[in-house]
Amino acid sequence: MRIGIFGGSFDPVHSAHIQMALGAKLQLNLDELFLVPTRPWQKTARASDEDRLEMLKIACAPYSSHLKIDTRELVRAGQSYSIDTIFSFRKQFGLDCKLFFVMGADQWRNLTTWVQWQRFPELTNLAVFKRNGIAFSDPYKAKYEVLPASDSKNCSAFGGIFLLNLPEQDVSSSAIRQILFQEPSRSSSIVGLDPNVHNYILEHKLYLPREGSHKA
Repeated sequence: MRIGIFGGSFDPVHSAHIQMALGAKLQLNLDELFLVPTRPWQKTARASDEDRLEMLKIACAPYSSHLKIDTRELVRAGQSYSIDTIFSFRKQFGLDCKLFFVMGADQWRNLTTWVQWQRFPELTNLAVFKRNGIAFSDPYKAKYEVLPASDSKNCSAFGGIFLLNLPEQDVSSSAIRQILFQEPSRSSSIVGLDPNVHNYILEHKLYLPREGSHKA
């Protein structure tokens, strides 16, 4: 079995998140791809766990046959780290499961700040979306083989690093939040934000305009 794990704060979820998840499932030929909303320990999420989960459900609804949502990080007591999630998936699916921990280029660049990042390849394969034109930096110093996603067909259950093609979308949660912080842009259509997710944000008064911003 081939299982993908794609974690993130999804604050809010946007089109690039969905395209990355779909791209990982296709490029790695995964049986299941799980999106795992996290409780960030290096930063504070703007929206609550409950709201971020609901927005993720809305965004994934059209792709329910391809993408699954896993809430283990939100329900885990205490601090929640990626190493715990990877270990939990490994325990659930067994030693023979080909596990892939999917991450974006920004996450990969900051990997050495993550708790027990050195142990990740002992439990899973790593699948990294590489940005075009930017040199690939390997924090593991070539200890593990780095290969294109197309070479993952006969990979081991863990210990590989695979490079994925990044969808060319100039979209980020932080940029979307900046738009939502202001009126009238907050109420207008926002590139990269699912209209149903946008409606949820407006209805539940999430990411409200900053104090002192212009009110139309």
